[in-house]
Amino acid sequence: MSIDLTAGQKKQLVKILKQISLGCDLEALAVVNAEGIKVAFFSEKGTDPDLLSAVSSAVLSTGKMVTKNLEHGDLELVLIRGEEGFTILAGAANHILIGASRDLHNVGLAMQVIKRYVPETIEALGDN
Repeated sequence: MSIDLTAGQKKQLVKILKQISLGCDLEALAVVNAEGIKVAFFSEKGTDPDLLSAVSSAVLSTGKMVTKNLEHGDLELVLIRGEEGFTILAGAANHILIGASRDLHNVGLAMQVIKRYVPETIEALGDN
């Protein structure tokens, strides 16, 4: 699927990102394609969407390679945690659902909420 979305798809993605933001306090949320091109993006703190998209694509690709080579099954989530924040990447068929925050107390909840919305993201994008 190209990054050109119908009005209905855009509306559904915005709804999903809003629901995720209500479920946990994330500073940035995004949906990007496998090549790292931004499809949908939301940020409260001025996060660079292009940088977040490109880096996330590379990290998720590496994570998929690791889980495949170590026979861990399909990749569900990648968590990148630093001293001052975290980023969660979830594979959503041909896309990536991303959430980032500086609130380290929120990691577990954020992982659960993002994982919960992966199927809806796949459906909205038509990636079945």
